[in-house]
Amino acid sequence: MGIYVGVDIGTTAVKVILYDSEALKVLLDVSEPYDVFSVGPSMFEQDPFQIENAVFRALKRVGEEFHHVDGIVLDSMLHSLLFLDKNFEPMGNVVPWVDERSIPQVFQVKKDRELTKFLQNTAGCASNFAYPLFKLMWFAQNQPEKIERACKIVSIKDYIFYRLTGTLVSDISVASGTGFLDIHRKVWLTDVLKALANVDETKLPELVSPRFAREMIKEACERTGFSKGTIVFAGISDAAASSIGSGAGVDDSVTISSSSSAAIRSIVSEPPKDYPSPGVWCYVVDEDHYIDGVATSNGGIVFDWYVKLFSRHDHVQIIKSIEENFHNVDISRAVLFYPFVFSERFPELDPRLSAKFLNLRGDTTEWMVARSVLEGIILNLRRIFDVVKLLPKQCDRIYSTGGLTRADVWTKMLATVINQRVIVQSKRQGTALGAIWHLLGEDHRKKAMEALKGELEVYEPDEKLVPYYQKLYELWAEKL
Repeated sequence: MGIYVGVDIGTTAVKVILYDSEALKVLLDVSEPYDVFSVGPSMFEQDPFQIENAVFRALKRVGEEFHHVDGIVLDSMLHSLLFLDKNFEPMGNVVPWVDERSIPQVFQVKKDRELTKFLQNTAGCASNFAYPLFKLMWFAQNQPEKIERACKIVSIKDYIFYRLTGTLVSDISVASGTGFLDIHRKVWLTDVLKALANVDETKLPELVSPRFAREMIKEACERTGFSKGTIVFAGISDAAASSIGSGAGVDDSVTISSSSSAAIRSIVSEPPKDYPSPGVWCYVVDEDHYIDGVATSNGGIVFDWYVKLFSRHDHVQIIKSIEENFHNVDISRAVLFYPFVFSERFPELDPRLSAKFLNLRGDTTEWMVARSVLEGIILNLRRIFDVVKLLPKQCDRIYSTGGLTRADVWTKMLATVINQRVIVQSKRQGTALGAIWHLLGEDHRKKAMEALKGELEVYEPDEKLVPYYQKLYELWAEKL
């Protein structure tokens, strides 16, 4: 036990914490942003050097104050794609999960029902544009020279681990987000990848445990301020780290993560024997645990879209108004909002769905419309929650995490719509903390959660509004 650094490499920022595992306290919390930019219709990329520099800047802000730490542990987004040349230098930009160029390739695969079923049962992945598998198919069909010239095909975390340690490997947790890892045997599905994208297995990095560790190389120590011999652990995915950081246990709870996108997940001891929907996935946490669930692109980013496009008021004003009028409801005047601004992934990928408002009338106010946007996002999560809550052996606790939990009215509304008690463990950088807790083990996680009880917030369903939201959900689902 000692001092550990957690590094969460997210979609738009890296978040780094310094954690005292004996005092059970976060001592430092920093972040550095980076961009996702459009390179064409439904095509998005990121600059790997911008991400690398952001990671090293964030680490330097910690390393300058604390030179000696007991370990650095990484987590990152599950789905990213980067081609490296023979010197392990990037050949171009990172293609992140938000990129939608591979939607045609998804539907090519979906035409083959046996292949689609195989990928879900074996690789744990739904037919979805987020996965590097389908992006590699796009490159094979549109820019095959990129694959041919590449020496290695990696995730952004693989690349950052290499820049820190000089070792290029892929942990089985993030590797399970590619769509071409056998989640049962923990090996690459080389035959599938060769057949679908003409990628040879020599282009894939060696698979390692999340607890795989190497010393930080001299150049990285100089760039960050950490001492020679500092250990870096490969770590897990942000999905797993977020759930662990939220307080979730194994086979007993569900985590609702709500940021720009949203996901509802459960950590389990074995993959589903039968997947209840084409949109349900299952990824690896480590050698003994998995995380299954459903994701939607239409989380908080939809609220941002509404504010930017339609509202005369900012986020804070709108949230304050909804809080002040939380009990002021009338089912006969309720506006219904369907939040499918971005391609929906549940119950399966359907890019044809679009956002819409229903029940707009002459006496509809701007505040009613704004409230309907928040409600529409949560009603869609209710639809997903009703499936995911059946995946663990039992569902004793519901945790909420992500940027939207900072607004109390969000979590109050969520608890009321799903009619369940919702627990917010901490509003700090829970994902990076979850990566550290995973490294230190389940006994430490339980001890840390006990120590953090003072930060825990519990949201009960509002009994006055439960019948209202049940009726609203029925109306919403009926016209879906």
